[in-house]
Amino acid sequence: MDTPRFVLLLFLLAFLFLSPDSQTPSLSQQRELDYSVLGERHALDVLNTSNYGGLDAKDDKWLNITGLREDDGYAWDVLPKVHERAKEQLQAILDAFGSPESFRNASEAPNAPSPGDDAKQNNAQTALSTMNPFNEPAPIYQNVTGIIDGEWTRSKLGEGLTLPTLNLSVMTPRVIYASSKYNRNITGQSGDLRIHVDEKRSEELLSDPGLVRQVKAQMTIKDETSSGDGWEVTLFGVHYPQQGGIVLSTTSEKFGGIFALPHFSLSERAFSLAQQLLNRTLMATINEQESPFSGVPNPWTSSPGNPSEALFPIPHCEFVVYLQQHPIDDTTIDLRSLEQELRFPTGASMPATPSIRMSTLIFSPDCGFVLESKGPPDFAPQQGLHLNGRKLESFMRVSRRCILIFAALVCAQVFLLLRQMKDTSTPSTRSRVSFYSIAMMALGDGFACMGVLVVSMFVDAAFLPLITTAFLSFLCVSFFGMKFLMDIWTVQAPERQERDRERQRERDRRSAAATAATTSPATATPRPPLIVTAAGADTLPLPVTARRPAIGDATPVILPPDQDLDAAEAADNAATQTTPQTTLGSARREMSALYSKFYFLLLGIIFLSLHATTWPTTLRTIYSNVLAFLYLSFWLPQIHRNVIRNCRKALRWEFVVGESLLRVTPFLYFYIVPNNVLFIDNDPNAAYILIGWLWIQAWALVSQEILGPRFFVPNGWAPPAYDYHPILREEDEEAGATMPIGFTQATADPSSPPAIKPGENKEKGKKVFDCAICTEDIEVPVVPAASGGEAESNAAVLGSMVFSRRSYMVTPLSYLQRNFASTLKEKRGTFPNIVNLGLKPVGVSNIWASLLLEVGKGLVDEPGYGGSIGPGARGFDTELQN
Repeated sequence: MDTPRFVLLLFLLAFLFLSPDSQTPSLSQQRELDYSVLGERHALDVLNTSNYGGLDAKDDKWLNITGLREDDGYAWDVLPKVHERAKEQLQAILDAFGSPESFRNASEAPNAPSPGDDAKQNNAQTALSTMNPFNEPAPIYQNVTGIIDGEWTRSKLGEGLTLPTLNLSVMTPRVIYASSKYNRNITGQSGDLRIHVDEKRSEELLSDPGLVRQVKAQMTIKDETSSGDGWEVTLFGVHYPQQGGIVLSTTSEKFGGIFALPHFSLSERAFSLAQQLLNRTLMATINEQESPFSGVPNPWTSSPGNPSEALFPIPHCEFVVYLQQHPIDDTTIDLRSLEQELRFPTGASMPATPSIRMSTLIFSPDCGFVLESKGPPDFAPQQGLHLNGRKLESFMRVSRRCILIFAALVCAQVFLLLRQMKDTSTPSTRSRVSFYSIAMMALGDGFACMGVLVVSMFVDAAFLPLITTAFLSFLCVSFFGMKFLMDIWTVQAPERQERDRERQRERDRRSAAATAATTSPATATPRPPLIVTAAGADTLPLPVTARRPAIGDATPVILPPDQDLDAAEAADNAATQTTPQTTLGSARREMSALYSKFYFLLLGIIFLSLHATTWPTTLRTIYSNVLAFLYLSFWLPQIHRNVIRNCRKALRWEFVVGESLLRVTPFLYFYIVPNNVLFIDNDPNAAYILIGWLWIQAWALVSQEILGPRFFVPNGWAPPAYDYHPILREEDEEAGATMPIGFTQATADPSSPPAIKPGENKEKGKKVFDCAICTEDIEVPVVPAASGGEAESNAAVLGSMVFSRRSYMVTPLSYLQRNFASTLKEKRGTFPNIVNLGLKPVGVSNIWASLLLEVGKGLVDEPGYGGSIGPGARGFDTELQN
């Protein structure tokens, strides 16, 4: 191990083991904590001594709690209207369900006769006053731990509401805010809302079990102006399971919402139950704050995940939230047994878990707005159905299924990659594969691996399937993907070196031209002065220091100082033997640089994507769509390489089709399926564009396989390359352009047997030639010479030859033969034995004997072509790639 790395490792270990444990708060922190505890005890005393209706702005009734005093300026005059609106929502739920009798007996038919109008008006008030009005359990969940989402809209209660004016310096004298602008100030007309309700570890009254329960919720609300996923708010409150209602509130330095929560209740009975529960739970929390190692000034903060607010506090809009659960549609389901099975599974057969539906009402007393969920009866069902979602147990079950499906997709990708690596196990086949196509796929696998790892740190219930999927993705990118990239990079190294040398020669050529153009005549070699004599003009000899001209193409012989030529040759041979080691070291350096670039690019994309989560919705959507579009363009480099090298059959078709389907499937799930596990907004148009783009790339590869790699490239746009499958024309015989040697010999040799001669018409548009390898007759299509009205028939022959010309090939030496690779495979039972014996097959000309031996050895040693072809047969290496 290198010394710097070893020292760094020792430093990290010493830091981890020698770092001190958590200490008690400092003096200033302890002072702030004592001040907070003192204020909390005072607010709790006010709560215990207050009565229902103690907060009424119209009757000039106020509470000595921060945010509920008259001088604080909060818009509490709107609270009675908010209460009436919440009761209207509850009444609408009862009316839509049918009657209160449906609540009393869940097994009753849903079309039972409805009571009179007066009874309907009293349904909500009766349920709120008794909190236990039903003889039988209502068809609603008693534990609403789950995730619900939907759309919100501005309520009519906020129309004409005067915005409150707050004096924060008087309200919170010990807090100096870094900005006067309020966060979480909802200014849009509509937006998205998601609430994660958690009451898994909730407390309830021992005297009245099942009537009230403590609850916590994480609310994410956004509009057109919010950045990222919107504003995240943590709320605390109480849940009335028998009624299905929830009251939540935020708590901060300028608003003691949790201590005034009972005063936000809709009835006196609800106030009494909440007061008793909070008296016990709040006291226990305050006692925990006074422990030596607590150090938490506000356990009910609405921004627990933003520690920067401790240094730079910013005022937030406070929220009071009302949630009302809707009864399920299928009243025949025993929800009590279903909930028990979901929380403590025993394997019993249960029906599908019904979704949770809730209507909500959000009131901000300091920012002066009222929001409500979009749904009936104020909106049509097509516009919204309030907030809908799944219970947490059901949601985790669906999430685990999605994770296992994604793991199966990764396994299928690994399987296809292994088959492709086995198929491209020779240098000739690896040189056809585009390095950048495989690299883009590996980047996608690495991105998925890192994303799944991050999610597994926060979701304990799905840790095992998440970590398994992350391991499979890591295996795909680090072991197989990078191994394949290394093999391709090593095989294609000579191409890169040749391109580098070509660029260097071009630069040298330009530099030499520029130097020649800027060289002054004074710097040229001086000519000797003329001497005029009787015999004529003569010249003096050049000076000793003058540069002597080169003598022809002779190579100078440089002698070493000791005049020992044998020792100099031995030194040259030793330097030549060290060249492979130098090349190996260069390859290792290149691979190290390749690894560094790959993982640096991967981490850069990950960090950029994490930062993109804080962008506005429009920018984040554009970034996500562009990133998905670029990722699903992984066949473009392969199409480009096919054009540059004029080759086909670089990848297996099962690899192309399988990878295309497997890698586009996750995008289709998130773009099309509503209520997906990541709560990504659906975008069918983007999904159709991605599918179409991938379909175009796949068809481009198919077209290159059938019509040729350069069928869509104009002449001159790609480097010149020899066409081994030309369309043979009879009129080219005289020109000798593409017609093979067998044709001209057949027409000129009068000693040919009377049978079908090479080059003779067997039927219209076809001729018979002699294969230079297997010495058999080959029937190939030939376009006859056009004369008169045969243009249309020749066009039909040209159309058929687009596909049939792959059955033969014409080498640069104008020898016609069968498709060489298929011929060797067909003759595999004969040629390899001949090759192993080193014999020349009967009927095979000398010109192909050495070629057959070399390629045959390659076929015997490994599947596919693996031999080295001499200079006279370089064309067949390209043909085997085609």
